[in-house]
Amino acid sequence: MKTYSKVLLCLTFTFIAINGFSQINAFVIDETEKTISKNHIALFNKAKLSFETELYLEALPNLDSLLKLYPDNVPVIYLTGICKTYDEENKAKAVTLLLKVEKQKAQLEYYNYNLAYAYEQIDSSRLADKYFSTFITEESTKPQPNKALIEQATRRIANLKMLDAMKTKINIVQIKNIGPPVNTDASEYVALIPSDESFMVYTYRGKLSKGGKQNLKKTKMEGPSKKEEGIFFEDVFTSNRVNDSAWSAPKPIININTMLHDAAVTLSADGTQLIIYKNTGTGNGDLYLSKLEGKTWSVPKYQKGLNSESWDGSACFLPDKKHMIISSERKGGFGGRDLYTAEKLGDDLWGNITNMGKEINTEYNEDAPFITADGKILFYSTDGKLSSGGYDIVRSDLKNGTWSTPYNLGKPINTDNDDKFFIVTGDGKRGYYSTFQKGGKGEQDIYSIEPGIPGKPIALVQVTGSVTINNKPAEAAIEIKSIINSKFKSQKINSNSASGKFLINLPSGDEYELIFTSANFATQTKTVHTVGIDSFIQINVIADFYDDAYTKGLQAKSDSLSKANIVLNEGFSSNDFSAKFGNTVVDGLVYQIQIGAFKFQENFNYTYILGYGKIQRNKYEDGITRFTVGSYTKFNEVLKHLNEIQTDAMKDAFIIAIYKGKKYYLSELVKSGIIK
Repeated sequence: MKTYSKVLLCLTFTFIAINGFSQINAFVIDETEKTISKNHIALFNKAKLSFETELYLEALPNLDSLLKLYPDNVPVIYLTGICKTYDEENKAKAVTLLLKVEKQKAQLEYYNYNLAYAYEQIDSSRLADKYFSTFITEESTKPQPNKALIEQATRRIANLKMLDAMKTKINIVQIKNIGPPVNTDASEYVALIPSDESFMVYTYRGKLSKGGKQNLKKTKMEGPSKKEEGIFFEDVFTSNRVNDSAWSAPKPIININTMLHDAAVTLSADGTQLIIYKNTGTGNGDLYLSKLEGKTWSVPKYQKGLNSESWDGSACFLPDKKHMIISSERKGGFGGRDLYTAEKLGDDLWGNITNMGKEINTEYNEDAPFITADGKILFYSTDGKLSSGGYDIVRSDLKNGTWSTPYNLGKPINTDNDDKFFIVTGDGKRGYYSTFQKGGKGEQDIYSIEPGIPGKPIALVQVTGSVTINNKPAEAAIEIKSIINSKFKSQKINSNSASGKFLINLPSGDEYELIFTSANFATQTKTVHTVGIDSFIQINVIADFYDDAYTKGLQAKSDSLSKANIVLNEGFSSNDFSAKFGNTVVDGLVYQIQIGAFKFQENFNYTYILGYGKIQRNKYEDGITRFTVGSYTKFNEVLKHLNEIQTDAMKDAFIIAIYKGKKYYLSELVKSGIIK
């Protein structure tokens, strides 16, 4: 199991120390110091510090250097072999190195356990089982046996059986390293996205970490390179979605990162609230909340009730943001880390912490929960009975108000390493998680998975939209009410003060009112009907507020343009246009269906347009804001779409053309010679 350690100041998601290597090789470390030259002590000190804090991949370069200098040094070979079990590119070499010192195994603490683990990493189940069993037998006869490690070996034997069973459960998915600039030669993990995948927040640990390398133990280091000793702490970074396959250059979140550990935990589905883990230098660290205010994340606030005297380090928001699932080691659980539900009682105050029960929790560890945007699927990681080795991702579905028996997602999503922090987009078409895989960019990397949820799609209406006042982005209060479902509790959100944007996920089977309120303006109500929706649909809801003076100016411009358009289109036939140019494609020319201009209907029922395409808002050179759906290169295709909309939804919708970013009416296309 790959671990990024729980050390003094507790790296949050960095996995709990189960193998315990750094605690069990004091003899080996002492022997190494005795058998190498003083000139190389500084090199060993770097490796030792990384090794003792279980950052094995960081220890490897220095151990490899020592191995070249001392190719027959048993302690150096042994330490290097242990570290290579964490190196995806060189796991087979770990077995070779450990077998090289087998004759000296009596001097090497827990040799059989480490060799068994190395075999497990290369999927050699039979030999892994053999050496784990040998370790258990030998360790049990000692006057003071390591009971915790015996328990781990016993559990790993059970995991090997699950691993064999999982070989027949293969998912047809595409797993891809998201690459640079997000993934680097450092560690990136705990990817978080809003349900529309517009940006990503994640945890980073490497040379860009605030404060650089720090020596946690304040140990006196020998040699000339004292400033290079230490480890990097965790920071929170963010990156914006550029297109379907690229992300922008990541940036640290200034208000969140400190000199100590700051790590991403969970992001609300609408992307406005972020729970982070902070460690101020004492205890196990705590959970804090930061909110997106305009373009800035607020200074995190301590969340009372979520935190206990024990470790509380991962969590996920439920869709209403009033409830949460947390992973905690608090007293009263089934063992290790358990999943609990929590309810928001007030600002920065949570209560009614309830264990999710034995259907979800085991005597081992359950961690890294995630709930889909519709609130019906729970993903989390466990190293218990469902694991095939290390942490595996499992799934449970909400059925009649109860979480079903979870099951392992299988290969290739789950590997023989730790697989954690699995999340999916609102439509379920793509997932993200962090793991170690061959060919990675560095240590731990973030990977995408397509599809995120195989099989039946999520039934959800994702509402993205914006609010403006006199055509400028503005903040407004938005209340979401159910018209049909009496059990649905109304929710209140605000549009972003800088961009005017908002994001709402509406479960299927209901009818909703979105009530927009802004001071000094009449309330606007938008209706969205989701009864009968059995898939994922996106719509764009617009709320524009205008004062009287601004309205008069736009109306005058709109009236003059309407008169000009009547003259332009006099005697023009769309049927004739279709017959002549219906299948003609011109580079840079697209057709859209206009459903509104200037002042969109304030209490528009979006049910009428649901399923006909995402509404787009554009302002062209004439100064008029237009609302359109669709984008086609062939006129006959958009004409078919228009006929459907006019029949079912809006009779006064019509077609406009956009050529190289400029709006044209169909008659203008012909008169200007754009289409021939």
